[in-house]
Amino acid sequence: MTDNQARFLLSWRVNTRSNNGDAAAEFKTTIKLMEDIHHMSLDDVYGLSFILRNKGGAGCARTGRELVTLCSESGHAEATIQVVASCLRQDATKPGVLRTRTAMFALERLRNISKAGNVRAIVMEANVARHNGLIEQATALYNRALKIIMNPKPSTTQDKYSELQDELSSPWIELAYLHVTRGENVKAMKAYMCGLEKDDPMAYFNLARLDFHMAGNQHTHDWLYNMTKAAASGHYKAAHELGEYYANSPAEPPQPPKSFMEKLHGFAHYFNSPNINLDPKTNIHHHDAFGKTPQMRIDLACQWLKLASLNHYLPANITLAQLYLQKFIYPKGTLLKPLDPFGHSTEPDEIPNHLFSPDLAQAALTQVLTACLQISEAKSVSKTNAEYLLRAKPWSEHKEVLEVIESTESLQELKEQAEMIADAAGLDIKSTKLLPKGVPHLGFIRFHKGIRGQGLWEADEKEWLVAEDEQQVEKRV
Repeated sequence: MTDNQARFLLSWRVNTRSNNGDAAAEFKTTIKLMEDIHHMSLDDVYGLSFILRNKGGAGCARTGRELVTLCSESGHAEATIQVVASCLRQDATKPGVLRTRTAMFALERLRNISKAGNVRAIVMEANVARHNGLIEQATALYNRALKIIMNPKPSTTQDKYSELQDELSSPWIELAYLHVTRGENVKAMKAYMCGLEKDDPMAYFNLARLDFHMAGNQHTHDWLYNMTKAAASGHYKAAHELGEYYANSPAEPPQPPKSFMEKLHGFAHYFNSPNINLDPKTNIHHHDAFGKTPQMRIDLACQWLKLASLNHYLPANITLAQLYLQKFIYPKGTLLKPLDPFGHSTEPDEIPNHLFSPDLAQAALTQVLTACLQISEAKSVSKTNAEYLLRAKPWSEHKEVLEVIESTESLQELKEQAEMIADAAGLDIKSTKLLPKGVPHLGFIRFHKGIRGQGLWEADEKEWLVAEDEQQVEKRV
């Protein structure tokens, strides 16, 4: 918070208390005074509202929300967009919010901003239209936003919010979704292509999934190219899907050895070819060929899964644990086989898994159960969103990842999967030095339910007895 923002907040509160509590009237007076004396802008006040909503307690959050509304009423475009976005989220669970007085006035202001060519306002107006079932209107608005983005005009004014990378800056995602729901796959692909021009990882990821669907649920070179582009840009789901792909897809059969003359002939033919296609999508098999053996493909799978895990995407930890607990790997799909941590398999094509590691598997499962405990507790005790995000760290560092895993159903499913794997392999769940930086150490969390002494990773007897006594005390309490 800057000095000017602090002065504004203090002046506004004092003036509101001394003038019958009319916050709206005093807001306009105070902001005008601050503009004249300290050159403070309406955008500075909106920035203050963001600080109050995301960094303070419950009282600060209420003040921050009030400031957003007042900034919107004073003509701040981004504040208006956020007011409408808030009403839209509330209307999804409490129908009728969009018909309240505050929402109706905000929608009217939004339409005026949209007419002026503000892309974020156009996309938000389209979101409202889609929410209300006006699909044709929403499609037209998304197309309008897309046209402005793809054909930008030089502007004398600088709008810093237009540079934000979120759902309001990528209308191709929502537009393509509408086309897919109506079976218009070609139009959806064209929409995603616009995202590809802007190097949007989400567009690459969704286009890969659409290609997979259109190919009859088959992995194609286009799928691999687009999914790799998305994963290389840090898209957590793309990295997870690539990991599963390399772990479960068979390696190409080895080519028979060629004689020296055959190799020489092929080399000469390459240079004499007049039309060599260097399109990476055509030649993606050169990238895929890197994993030409089962061992190399498992290594690739592990690296992509680690990338997703580093983004705190918990399903990747589940898959990593399964990978670390397979005693053998198989040329036609390692993770498709039943979990075999004790090496009971007798299949002829089995290969010892060089990544087999109960220690790493235990650490991956500990992350999952730690996250389930921490996020559940954060949801139950936090009074503000800022407090919740703080308590849910490090899984709240990427909000889009947290949104995927934070529901009660998702946490319960992840917990059950982790416990099932731990019981099958005989892994006690407790904090270890292998946990990534930032993951809290909760100590002893859970015993495996197998026979003691036969597990792959068990706490020593002293730790086990102490933890058992503590659990008995908790049960009596």
